[in-house]
Amino acid sequence: MTRMRPPDTAGPAWRIAAVALLLTGLSTAQAQEAAAVPSAEELRNPEWVQAGREKFGQICAYCHGKEGDSGKNRPFRERVDWDPVQIHDVITNGRKRGANVMPAWKGSLSDEDIWRITAFIRSLGGQPRAQP
Repeated sequence: MTRMRPPDTAGPAWRIAAVALLLTGLSTAQAQEAAAVPSAEELRNPEWVQAGREKFGQICAYCHGKEGDSGKNRPFRERVDWDPVQIHDVITNGRKRGANVMPAWKGSLSDEDIWRITAFIRSLGGQPRAQP
């Protein structure tokens, strides 16, 4: 493993980031990849949305339905201007609210797959509800 050495002008922010990397066990490359938030244009990319739809169908549809219209939460189609970072965070780290449990997919899905699923979920927002 290569040791990183801060530049002579590095201040407390660099030290905090270095400690955070050590505590999380992430390499510098992993931290940069995880920190990279795709642009709004990338999240609207039809290829991303389609790849996310496919992965959502494999992983998420069991609980959320194939179009996000099922589950314990309101349908994804009813959500407008849903923050992609929030979606990504919930898929990555999971969430528990009483009996409502969303498992964490970090380690099971790549960050790229999670962003693709996020793109698909965002594409549903504001759309009419799917007919059964």
